[in-house]
Amino acid sequence: MSIFYNPRTAKSGRMQSMKWIQIPKVVVLIGAGAIAILCAHAQTSTTSVTPLEPIRFLTTHEWDAKLPDSPEGKKKKIHATFTWTQNRQAIRISNELVSDGKASPYIDGLYAWDPQQRVIVFWYVDAKGSLTKGTVKMEDGKLIHEFQEIEPDGKTADYAAQVTPHGNEAWDNEIFARKGNALTPLVKVRYEVAQ
Repeated sequence: MSIFYNPRTAKSGRMQSMKWIQIPKVVVLIGAGAIAILCAHAQTSTTSVTPLEPIRFLTTHEWDAKLPDSPEGKKKKIHATFTWTQNRQAIRISNELVSDGKASPYIDGLYAWDPQQRVIVFWYVDAKGSLTKGTVKMEDGKLIHEFQEIEPDGKTADYAAQVTPHGNEAWDNEIFARKGNALTPLVKVRYEVAQ
């Protein structure tokens, strides 16, 4: 039971004794329960470790990966940006190809936690319209990406990548083509803090 002062019973100009109204217990219990839930959620959302913790380091900087020069001698690189979504339940992926200082779109996508599979999932689209989707697991200090690329015409190809973090200052990305259990190395690039 809770009591509250009812100001409508007071008359102006003279002091009145306060009249109290009674609020049903169920209303008080529901209100107290809602406040407790909100407080508990606020505490856990600021102190809990996210399932995306293994890839959190990607959000600490913008990154550049130098690529071999083009046949015409143009300097090329990938500029990668990873940012938290507002609700901090996913990480946005946004990469550009930069040729002699001129940027063009490359890939845009998202990392998120899949609670049903209990694994980090990702998907992105490239500038040609290909869709890539896959999973990420930590093995021996490396983030193993298993993924499939689906081209605009529907053709698919399977890949694996090993992302090896080097603290918060650099990481390597080694990509392999997958045929059954066989992996064929395709490319290895090192991402460093963008200048």
